[in-house]
Amino acid sequence: MNKSANQIWKESGTTLSFKDWLSREKEKFSNADGQVDNFIQNKPLNDSIQKTLEAMKKDSGLKEDISNKTIFGINQNVIIVGGVIILGAIVYKFYQSRKS
Repeated sequence: MNKSANQIWKESGTTLSFKDWLSREKEKFSNADGQVDNFIQNKPLNDSIQKTLEAMKKDSGLKEDISNKTIFGINQNVIIVGGVIILGAIVYKFYQSRKS
């Protein structure tokens, strides 16, 4: 019978919150590089932990795809328009100082 991570957490009788317990269980099965070992004793628990972690990533709004439409998180069009305005202001000031 495959038990979910939540069921195993409840049966463990731990005083840790589910999130802390899940992190601790994941650390138990990971090596120094942060990669999960292939020799995990409790396969259903590992599968349940991985599903729970994936659900947590999805619920938190973590984006995995990379968009090339931003620079430092700012839309490229905003940066281009701002750059043109700043450059125009510099050229205008330079022109005004030369004219006087």
